[in-house]
Amino acid sequence: MGELSTNSSLASIYVHTQNVDAALAMSTYGIYLHAVFLSLTLGIPLAITAWLIQWRRTGDGDYLRYAKTLSVVLAINFSLGVVTGTLVEFGLLDIWPTSMVLFAAPGFLPLAFEATIAFIGEAALLTLYLATLGKWSAYRSAAVLMANWALGSLSGYFILTVNAWMNVPWGAGTVPQALYPFLPSYGPQALNETGALNLMAVLMHYAASSPSGSLAVTNVGFTSMVGRLFDDAWLPLMNPDALVTTLHTLLAAYAVGLGTVAAILAFKHARSRDPKYMKLLKPILWILVVVLLVQPTLGGHLMGDAVVKYQPTKFTAMVALTGGSGVYGTEFLDPIEALFAYGDPYHPIHGFQYYIDQCSELGNTTFGELYSTMDPRMLGYVAPIANTTLADNCVDAVKSIESLAPLVSGFYYSMIVAGIVAGLASLLALFTFLWRAPAISRLSDAINYGVIGRVVGRDRVLPLLVLAMAIAADVASTAGWAAREVGRQPWTVYGMITTNEVVTPVTISPAFEAIVFLVFTAVAIGGGVAMIYAAKRPELLDRLRRAVGGGQ
Repeated sequence: MGELSTNSSLASIYVHTQNVDAALAMSTYGIYLHAVFLSLTLGIPLAITAWLIQWRRTGDGDYLRYAKTLSVVLAINFSLGVVTGTLVEFGLLDIWPTSMVLFAAPGFLPLAFEATIAFIGEAALLTLYLATLGKWSAYRSAAVLMANWALGSLSGYFILTVNAWMNVPWGAGTVPQALYPFLPSYGPQALNETGALNLMAVLMHYAASSPSGSLAVTNVGFTSMVGRLFDDAWLPLMNPDALVTTLHTLLAAYAVGLGTVAAILAFKHARSRDPKYMKLLKPILWILVVVLLVQPTLGGHLMGDAVVKYQPTKFTAMVALTGGSGVYGTEFLDPIEALFAYGDPYHPIHGFQYYIDQCSELGNTTFGELYSTMDPRMLGYVAPIANTTLADNCVDAVKSIESLAPLVSGFYYSMIVAGIVAGLASLLALFTFLWRAPAISRLSDAINYGVIGRVVGRDRVLPLLVLAMAIAADVASTAGWAAREVGRQPWTVYGMITTNEVVTPVTISPAFEAIVFLVFTAVAIGGGVAMIYAAKRPELLDRLRRAVGGGQ
């Protein structure tokens, strides 16, 4: 493993500052908390819909009673999602100021559509559903709730489209290759090449000579230097990575939300032996099993293909723990990963030295020479690195990723292991408790009753499987997102803008950091207490509707 160059200007671009570490910690905490509430918002409607359908089919009042109870929990959770989402959005603007530039063009339409179409529609339909549940027919209520769920999923798509652009800057064409030759072409070139390179120059200047590259946006000549940056605001919506990311992430969110409800019911059944909880669990379990089996086989596979194709350095980092020392060489063999990535177990995987060797294609051209031919106005801004070659810059970028490889790989394989656990538990639940397939079910029964049942008792096998599915889904979701985001470092926009060029120049003090953590934690605890309160009061929805004059 190599060290970064001694060029202090490059170090200020690629080595995380204390401000970056503090900002990442706050943003990570806020985003993960928001993701918890978002996952429940997307998973709970599926559970409620299953109960409403069962109520319509059987006439069993327990299904309606618990649908009403969980609906109040859903409303509280939705409110918490709004609060944490708003805090996270303010954090993006205040803690990562350059994000305003990055989102102004490629992120404008997705974020505008999310706010004006998806979110408003989702809130309106949730209100209508709560007001009419139990008054309208089960199928009509379920249809309204599913429309709400669909808009919530659409909201996720629009937000994930922006995140996908940060990982795969579709529309950048070959611009990133100007600095990093090992990167692929990112679709048609809607990014103005001179404007993009001028933006990079100004951000590098402030990152090297001031507390943060984000001070670039305060420069009075910023607009004239960068000009029109992105020419097709619709293009990010057609980003191939956006569709894959949405499928993979939303399936994970459904699994986490459904798994939480299923785990609570399984725990209650194991503790009380009340058959009511098993009755409520079975309809949810079908959906959860299907989601957990589709997620890795379809969503995970497509996500892996996208990483291999569009984020080569991230892929190498992900397999660092199984690739051995070859990861830091030119190429290495990893039969299992190569089989999934290329369809050929003998296909070599590029090591970090391969990317460093690719950097040599840039020759001895310096930043000063590059900008003297492209836009001489920028020579003053690249002065700190005017004599630095593009090849050295490229090498330092690779080495900064290389240093993170064990961490990225640890998250990645944690996701893989958790996904395998969730998948195996799903299969055991499917073939023993939901669907009988003669030969497979006999094997499943032998494992469930002959092995697991001997340890925990036959009547606790299914609750244990459900808990395993729920916990594994949580771990896989958390670790997978960490691998995705840490693997993008040192860039905020892969191959273009580094994290040091986006963070706030204002020093983030430990006291401020503690306050942010305290606020998010208070919201989470307060919201959790409110949801537990609602979950223990089945009559709460009817009481609230009577209080506002809605009757039952």
